[in-house]
Amino acid sequence: MDDESSLFNFVVRDGNGVKGIVDSGISKIPPIDLSKLDGPEHDEVANQIVRAAETLGFFQVVNHGVPIQLLDTLKQTAHNFFGLPAERKAVYRKEVSPSPLVKYGTSFVPEKEKALEWKDYISMAYTNENEALQQWPGCCSSIFEDVA
Repeated sequence: MDDESSLFNFVVRDGNGVKGIVDSGISKIPPIDLSKLDGPEHDEVANQIVRAAETLGFFQVVNHGVPIQLLDTLKQTAHNFFGLPAERKAVYRKEVSPSPLVKYGTSFVPEKEKALEWKDYISMAYTNENEALQQWPGCCSSIFEDVA
């Protein structure tokens, strides 16, 4: 699967799906070093991002400057939210969310898709800490402890 069309054919047309990629033995994903983005290798890094996005559809970024502790807190916060009972998450469905800052769903446009996407998401916009603390789900406020 050396190019975009062969990967697309393998996953979509041949019916292997993303599971087929995993089953094929892929053992690593492309890591892209963002520390080089501000230097003379900027164009090469940008091209690496484009190639990985167009061919595999995903990649790992390294040397991005985001502290590991914050990333761990974000993962735990996501687990906390997605572990809530359905009725507590449903309050934030994008169609009925009481907050313009918080949207929860399983797809970006489910009414137009022929098959449901196998993902859930929560989008929480940040304007300032006070507004976020008032409008984000309570289980998500621990993020601010690691940001300060």
